[in-house]
Formats: sequence, structure tokens, C-alpha cells
Amino acid sequence: ANFMGTWPIPADTPDTYTTYGNDATCKTQAFFVQLGIGAPFYTLCLSVYYYLVIVKDSRPNLILERCMHFVCLSFAFGTVIASLALDLFGYAKYFCWFSAEHDLFRWLFWFGPLWAIIAIVAVIMSIIYFDIVKQEKKQRRWKGVNDQGATTVNSNSGGTHNRENRNLRNITPRRSVRVSDSVKSQAFRYVGSFFLTWIFQTIARGMETAGQGDSVPYWLSLVGVTLLPSQGFFNFLIYIRPRYEQHRKRHPEVGKFVTFFRVNPLFAGCNCCHGVLRTIQSQRVWNRSAREGSLSEGGTSNNVANSDSIIDYNSQEEECESEQDSAEAGQVLNDDSSQEDVGR
Repeated sequence: ANFMGTWPIPADTPDTYTTYGNDATCKTQAFFVQLGIGAPFYTLCLSVYYYLVIVKDSRPNLILERCMHFVCLSFAFGTVIASLALDLFGYAKYFCWFSAEHDLFRWLFWFGPLWAIIAIVAVIMSIIYFDIVKQEKKQRRWKGVNDQGATTVNSNSGGTHNRENRNLRNITPRRSVRVSDSVKSQAFRYVGSFFLTWIFQTIARGMETAGQGDSVPYWLSLVGVTLLPSQGFFNFLIYIRPRYEQHRKRHPEVGKFVTFFRVNPLFAGCNCCHGVLRTIQSQRVWNRSAREGSLSEGGTSNNVANSDSIIDYNSQEEECESEQDSAEAGQVLNDDSSQEDVGR
């Protein structure tokens, strides 16, 4: 609906360009624009769900999920139906929404609930982060006491277990810090994208409500309208960021552009896309060899073959990596069990 811009606005609207619609198209656009208030409510429900699972250690509850769907859809469709019944939709400068004479409903049905949701989501993410930090501190204290007791027992029986205890003390805190830091960065990015998407549009609409609509800067209106439909795109980038960074660490020889499409779930099963990525990587290797002055017939074929091997990795490699991770985790658990046996 936001993509349509000013097209659905009635054609006889003064001082507005590219208007080709009528009253019916205007109300249709306003219907779908207002229906979008359900998206922030779903974000709130996801935050509450994360809080219950992570902090309260609750199990997935089908009844709770249905209640969340009911709340989100009820508010979205309820405000739309009420607006149609009260004839609140009309020309709203950038697109069709609540008309200027009904701008109070913009704050009752949209901006008021929106910023309340942003504040609640920020609080919930903070609670989740501090809960994880608290659990990490407990883990470090427990690990320190356990390692200290095991070291005292093993001091008379050689240095093998002492070395294992030192390794465990060095491994566990670093892994814990990475967990809390990753949670903090992801939460900050989600809330930040939420804030960035709506702050400019809120300021512009606030100036209109205050009777200063003619003095709204053009750049503010342009940025606000541009960012308005972008929250889903920002959330998508934030969602794939951990996978992207993990892939870059495992395969540093692969370019950033190729890595982005490789971790993109939209292109996961597209053989044509993988073929294009293979061609791009081969061209990159070719160009690098040409710049280095080492381009030859044998070198060219080897470079292209290497690029194909870089791109065309299969599930066996991923399985091997997962087996290695499982083996490492198993080794840590075995060390813990042997440490407890020695302590007893």
C-alpha cells in the first residue's frame, strides 16, 4: 500500500502530483495502510514469547500463541473497521490514511500504540539481556569453585587434570561473554531498526498535528516516507547477520557479496543462483590473478577450479563441521565428568 504512493489519491486533489485514483482507491489504500499496525503488535508478541521462554523457562503454549494472534488481528481489523464506519480515511499528504481533520485518530490508532510497543520491547530486551548476564555470572562462580576444588584434589596426582581444568576455565568465560554480547547486539539492532523506521514519520506527523504542516522540511518527509516500509528489510538483515558472520569466519576466501547470497534463505534452494555465484567467484579469482601478473593457461584452469570448489560446497562439509562441533562439546562434557569423578 505504501509503495503505491500518491497514485490512489483522487485525481482532482489540488497541489498533488501523479494522482490517478478516486475515493474508492483512496479508502482501499488507507485500509491496508492502517492494517499494518498489526506488524508492531506481532513484534511485541514475539518479544513477550522470548521473555517467557528465556527468562521464565516456559514451554511453547498453543493457547498463548492463539491469544497473541487474536490480540494482533483484533486491534488491526478493529481500528480499520471503526475508521471505515466513522469515515475517517482520506487524503493524508503522502498517501491516503486518516485525513487532516481526523488527525487525532492517527495518534489513538497508530502512533500512540506504536511508541508504547517500542518502549515495552526495549524493556523486554533489556530484561532478557540482564537475565543472561546473571546466568553467566552464576556459571562463572560455579565453574570457579568447581575448578578450584578439583585442582586441590588433583594436586597430588599429577598435572594432567590441572591442565584440563585450566583449559576449561579459559574456554567457558569466553563462550559466555560471546553469548551475552551477541544477545545485546541483536536486541539493540532490532529495537534500533524499530526506532529508526518510525522516528522521522512521527516527527513529521506531529508537526502537522501542531498546525505546522506547511513548515515540515522536505528532507524529513522524504526520509520518513522512504523508511516507512523498510522495517521488514532491516529485520531481515539483522536476522541473517549472525549466519553471515559465522560463514565469513569459516570461509574467509569467499567474497562478501557471494556470502550474503549464500546465507540468504531466499536463495538457499536455487541452483540457478548458485551457478551465478560460482561464475562471479570464478571471475573474481581470474581478475585477481590478472592483477598479480600470474595469469597463465595452467594457472587459469587451476584458479577456476579452485573457485568452483569454493562455491560448490555441499552438505557433507556442513555435516563434518557439525560433527566437529559435537565432538568438541562431547570432549568438554567428558572432561567435566572425569573432573567430577576425580573430585569424588
